[in-house]
Amino acid sequence: MLKKRAFLLFVVTIGLACESVSAQDAKPHGNRVLIEESSTLLVMDPSGTSPRKIAENVGAAALSPDGNLVAYVADKALRVLSLSDGQSVIIARLDDGFVQTLAWSPDQRSIAYDLQLRMKSWDLYLASYPPSGAAPRDLGHWYETVSFSPNGKFIVHPSFNDTGPPGHPDILETVSVQTGKREKIYTGVTTIWDARYSPDGSSIAFMMTDPADNNGERDSGGSVTDLWLLHLDTKKAVKIMPGVWDFDWSPDGRFLAIGKGTEVGDYPPDDGAVFISSVDGKVQFKISKDAPSLRAKFAPDSKAVMFVDFNASRFVVGNISTRKLTPVAGSGAEGGYEYLVCDWK
Repeated sequence: MLKKRAFLLFVVTIGLACESVSAQDAKPHGNRVLIEESSTLLVMDPSGTSPRKIAENVGAAALSPDGNLVAYVADKALRVLSLSDGQSVIIARLDDGFVQTLAWSPDQRSIAYDLQLRMKSWDLYLASYPPSGAAPRDLGHWYETVSFSPNGKFIVHPSFNDTGPPGHPDILETVSVQTGKREKIYTGVTTIWDARYSPDGSSIAFMMTDPADNNGERDSGGSVTDLWLLHLDTKKAVKIMPGVWDFDWSPDGRFLAIGKGTEVGDYPPDDGAVFISSVDGKVQFKISKDAPSLRAKFAPDSKAVMFVDFNASRFVVGNISTRKLTPVAGSGAEGGYEYLVCDWK
C-alpha cells in the first residue's frame, strides 16, 4: 500500500501552454480547477482554457473555500498565492521533512498540514492565514489525511489504537482544533487509510483494507481497500463499495465519486474506472468510459466531475445527470502518467 500511496502523489503530462498568474485573474465561483502536471502546479478553467502556472516542484496544494487563494508547498515553505492580485506570502518555513496533505479551514483563517520527518515524527500543524507572525501550532502526532468538520471545530484522521498491541492504524480519531483534545470515534477491523467528513458533518467516509485481503506482506504492492461510511449519530459503519482507490464528496453531500479497480500493485490499475454512488449506496453507476480512469473531483455545483483518462493522457468532465463525457481542451498530449486534478472551486 505504501507503494500505491507514493504513486498517487504523481500527476500526468498534458502539455498545456502556461502563463504567469495575472493580477486580473478573477474568476466566478466554480471556474477554477487546480491541477498538477509533472509537479508543476497550474490553475485553469474547467474547459481547459487559460491555464496559468503557479509554481514548479510542488507538493500538496489546495484552493481556498472561496476559490481565490492557492495554498501549496514548494521550496521548503507553505505558501499562499492570491489569484486576485498575484501576491504570494509564506505561511510556514519547512526546513526539514515533507508535507503529504494540507487543508483549508472552512472559515479560511487557517491551514492544517501534516509534516513528516523521516524516521522521527509525523505531526499535524495549524498555521494562521493571513500569517500572524506566530509559529504554527503543533497539534501532535498524525497519520494519513487531513479533513476539517464543516463547522471547523474538529479534524479527523486514521490513527493507531494505543490500548492494544502495536499494529496498523485501525481507528478513526478526531482532534479538537481549539484544545487539541483527541477522541477515538471508531475502531476498524483492519487498516484505515483515508477519512473525510461529509459536507453536512453527519458522517465520515473512509477507506479500509478488505479483511479478505488483509495480508501485510502485500501492503507495499497494494491490498484491496473498501469504501465505508460512518454515521456519526449511531457510530455505525456501512460498506459503500469494494475495491476502491480514491473518493470525493459532492459539495451537496448527496453523492460520492469513487475510483475503483483491481489491485495490481502499480498505479493506475489497468481496469481503473470512476463510479458515482448515492450516499446510501442504492444508486451506483460507472461514469467513465475508457480504462484506466481515476481521481475524480466534483464541481462546486455537484453537477459534474473531472477525472483523469490515463490512456488518452487527458482530463475528462462527466455530467452526472446526462453521463455525457467531454474531454478537456488542451489535454491529450503524448507522455506518462504524471497528472492530477487537485481541486475545483
